[in-house]
Amino acid sequence: MDTSKDYRILLAEDALRRLDKRVKSWSLSYPIHKNKVLDLLREVNGYLQAIKHSYLPLQYLLKYEPLSKLTEVARKLSTELLPPKGVRVEGRSRFLLAEIKYSLLQLLNLRARLALGEENLPENAVDIVAVEVVSVMRHPEAERLYVTKAGTEKFGLTIVTNILNIKKGEVRAAAILPPQEFFGVVSEAMYCSDPLPKEMLGKRPPRDAIHVSEVTKVVEAIVRGSK
Repeated sequence: MDTSKDYRILLAEDALRRLDKRVKSWSLSYPIHKNKVLDLLREVNGYLQAIKHSYLPLQYLLKYEPLSKLTEVARKLSTELLPPKGVRVEGRSRFLLAEIKYSLLQLLNLRARLALGEENLPENAVDIVAVEVVSVMRHPEAERLYVTKAGTEKFGLTIVTNILNIKKGEVRAAAILPPQEFFGVVSEAMYCSDPLPKEMLGKRPPRDAIHVSEVTKVVEAIVRGSK
């Protein structure tokens, strides 16, 4: 397995760079132990580089100690970086926090995405989950955009979309991507399927149910931008 070119590992590297940048220029409204977090980021980078240059077959890579250690340290990072309960994050800080959450998910779920198979498919580099659309409203500043809330029992997302026929109650696949801001509204994901069966909620849909080309464009753009 050519781990040095695997999209999943390349996007994890990009996520690590995003975290490093955010921590070094910390401007959120709650404090962190910056030196401790930077030490944890260096530790994660060491494990990630060991994984990237391991060239192990998948069955051995999934049991590789640096992969387990990376997940363990990523959990510690989550504890250090996410806001304490009761702390509200407003304004520009919403985008910064959304980027931190995305980057942490990239690290925490790396093993699960690697377990999808040896084939180096761009769409496997991001978490894709079937979510229920719980609200739809027109974007206050953009005629052709809609602001939606969607999620599962475990988490919720704000997704800005241009899908004209999207409806409350639908289940659709959402690719969790680096956040984007659309006229003041932060979008945390992108819908990447037609409506799906309700029983798929909370699961990763099969490849043939996903708009693969749309996800591929975004993943490849992230890889190009991080070089």
